[in-house]
Formats: sequence, structure tokens, C-alpha cells
Amino acid sequence: MKKIIFMFVLLLITAANGVWAQNLPGNIWTSSQSTTTEGRFRSDADDFIRPDSYTGLKLNKWFGMTAFNDIEYRPVATAGFAVKTDFLYIGAFYNGNFWANAPSNNYIEMGFSTAPNGGESNKIYNVYSPISAAPEPVNNAAIIIGAADMGFRLTFRTNYQSFEQSDIVVTGTPNQLYENYKAEGGYLAGQIAWAMAKDLTNNGIRPYITFEMIFNRDYEMRKTAGNDADGNSGEKIERSQNYLEPVIGIGMGGITFYNNDGFKCSADLDYTLTIKSYDNEYSYADNGLYKTGKIKGTFSPGILPYVEQSYISNLLTPSLSGSWNDDTQKLALKFKLNIPLTFSAEKSSIMGLDSSNNLINSGDSNSTFTFVIRPDIRLAMQYKIIPEKLTLNAGARIQSTPITIETVTRKIYNDSGAETATQIIHQNSLKGSFISSFNIGAALNFTENVRVEASTGVTNAYGKSDAIDIFAPGGLFSFGGVLFALKF
Repeated sequence: MKKIIFMFVLLLITAANGVWAQNLPGNIWTSSQSTTTEGRFRSDADDFIRPDSYTGLKLNKWFGMTAFNDIEYRPVATAGFAVKTDFLYIGAFYNGNFWANAPSNNYIEMGFSTAPNGGESNKIYNVYSPISAAPEPVNNAAIIIGAADMGFRLTFRTNYQSFEQSDIVVTGTPNQLYENYKAEGGYLAGQIAWAMAKDLTNNGIRPYITFEMIFNRDYEMRKTAGNDADGNSGEKIERSQNYLEPVIGIGMGGITFYNNDGFKCSADLDYTLTIKSYDNEYSYADNGLYKTGKIKGTFSPGILPYVEQSYISNLLTPSLSGSWNDDTQKLALKFKLNIPLTFSAEKSSIMGLDSSNNLINSGDSNSTFTFVIRPDIRLAMQYKIIPEKLTLNAGARIQSTPITIETVTRKIYNDSGAETATQIIHQNSLKGSFISSFNIGAALNFTENVRVEASTGVTNAYGKSDAIDIFAPGGLFSFGGVLFALKF
């Protein structure tokens, strides 16, 4: 057994130096224990909001948790609560930074001795400079209902911001009065998930289905009072880069094909379909008036303002996982090998306007088919230093850089919309390398009802792939991602 422990710890350290399908979407939450062990050892703080795992909590009445973590380096507050009756399970979750960093868009009430463009002198206006709809803050919420060995979860997440005002002045050269000014940024996303919370066979299988709809917004429209600096009037689309992104996920929930002498091995298969659909607007001037057209792509000022786009991706992830426990049940080891295979098709066409202001091809039109494979192995160790009280968690991840095979069919058009050439371009990237990470954390059960989890500051030393720095900034005795949980 000592040899097995030594070899596994060595493999963890070597990993650091050299699909969580039913977690909440957008990577918005995993517990400290799950984060430390790369998802191999989850805790109640993960399972209480998972439609396939809420039955594993083993609570009598209620469960509560709070944590302080980050999302994409933004500090957020996290809280969750669940109650159980004889026939029903109900849970709720929130994390986010409330209103932190939300655009303020302050204004001043003032008049101008020199009238703003389209306005009057000495009239009091609300004056803005600048205007922002930057996508901040982040807020996420979920509810779960469990009954009859099934779980249903509804998740909402957003960083959407908007601004819309009438009869305002925006400072500039010259100052401009707008009859209407509208800007949007960020996303609004809703997901519904269903899963079995009980194995359908003696060897596993817990199927699940998720469906998420993501509304991505990046839009700005202005309507000047009178003519603008270009001598035109009406509603002008400054930018329209919105897209709708439906995401469908299905999986079988794993099947165990070997279970003997403390070692268990399972296989799983997950599938994710992602589509990006574009439907935007663009403006053009016609006899001094701005008019609006439609584009199945994006519009933004610049060298290439009009681009028609479409995208579809099929992600198939076969995986192999295993676990081993020693006879004393103090040491547990786990691994998971993911082999994600992505097949995607994308079309991007540079467009222009003809003499009637209709869209025509004007440049490269690329149809791209891409195959990507990116193997990923996750290793984890859990050692119960004081059984039922103090547990040491460790995890490592080795991930290949993307290995890509890509074919681009390119049609080239002149400014009149006539096709002048066709090219087939093969762009392969087969010289992959590896990236890795290593984590250490701990979990402490003060009582059978009170639990604390945390990760430490141990990290790869100064970005080196062959060293671990225990005394890095933060170091071994610096704890982050602290989580408190109560269960009664």
C-alpha cells in the first residue's frame, strides 16, 4: 500500500510540474474541495444543487452553506440553502457581486451658452460623458426541485447592463443632443436541467438533459435631434453584434464495468450541441436620412463593418474514471481521463453595400470545418488525517493544448459581388504540448453538523512546469475559497 501511495503522490507532483456536465453552467460554482481535487471529490456544497446528486446529502431537515470565491477573478459571495420533506426536496443557490462595478452613467443638469448640436442655448439638459453599458456586475441564481428520484433545476445568470434615455446631451466636439440613446452589453442566460437521481441499473447509468439559452447583447443606437455631424438625421445603429446561443447537453451518467478489491472503474459519454445564431441591424444614409437594414451576422464601425456569420459545434466527450480506497478507508485515490472531440462548422463572409444599399459579398467568404481533440487527465487524493474530522485534499490536472485539423473553403469576391477565386486551405496544428496545475486543500468537520473547506496558496512555482512552491505568495498556510456548511 505504501508503494501505491508513493507512486500516486509522485504522479500528482509530476502532473503539476510537467466535464462537469451537471455542475451549474458557466463554471459559476464548485466547492473548495471539488476545485482542489479537479472535480473528483465533490462535497455536499456541490451535490445540493445538482439534479443527479441531491439525494446524496443525507440530511434530515435542512442544509445551508456560504462561501467567498471568485468568477473570472471577480470576488463574489455565494450562498445556498435546501430543505427536505418526506416527499420533496427544494434547494436554492445564489452567487454574484450584487451591484458592484455597475456602470453609474452619472450626469449633470446644465445649460450651454453655445447651443448643443440640435438643441437650444441656455436650456437645461441632462449632460452625460461618457455612456457605458459594460457587462458588470455578475449575478447567478438557481433553484432545484427533487422528487421521485428525479431532479429538476432552473438556473439564471447574467452580467447584462443597459442604458436608454431620451432628450440628453452627450459631450463631444460638438456637444450633441439626442432624442433617444440606447446601449446594451452582456448576456442573459437561462438553463433548465433534468436528471435521474438514482442509478437505473446495478452498474450505474443516471441520464441527464440540459438546455440553455444565452442571449448575448452588444448594441448601440443613437437618434440625434436634427442632423448629426455628417448631415443626416434619424436612428443610427452604431453597433449591433448580438447573437443567440442555444446549448443542449445530454449524457448517460456513467456505467461501472469493474469493481473489485477497492478499485472501481467506470466509463461515460457526454454530448453538447452549441449553435450561434446572428440577427442584427445596420444603418445607412439615404437622402439625408438614416435607414435600417438586416444582417445575419454583425455590424460594427471599422475596416470591415459588415460580416455575415454562423456557427455550430458538436462536442463528444468519452471518459474513463477510476477510484481506489485502502482497507482502512483513510486514503482514497481517483482519476478521470476525458477525451473531448469537437467537430465545428463556421461561416464568415465579408459583406459590403451595393448602390441600392443591399448587402453583397465583398471580400473573403470562409467556410471552416474544424476538428479538435484535447485530452485531459485529472488526478485526486483524499487522506483522512483525523477520520470524520480533518481531511487533506490534493488534485492535479494535465491537459493537452488543442490538437487541430482544420479545412477552410474560401471564396473571394470583388467589390461588385462577383466571385473571382476559390481556395481550399488546410491548417493543422498537431504539435501539441501540455499544461498542468496542482492544488492542495483541507476540509474540517467541527461537528457532524458544521464543516469548513478551503484551498491553500500552493501553486506551480513562478509559472515553472517542473516545480511546486509551498512558500509562494499566500503559500501553504494561506487559505482561499473558504466555505462554511451546516447540515441538520
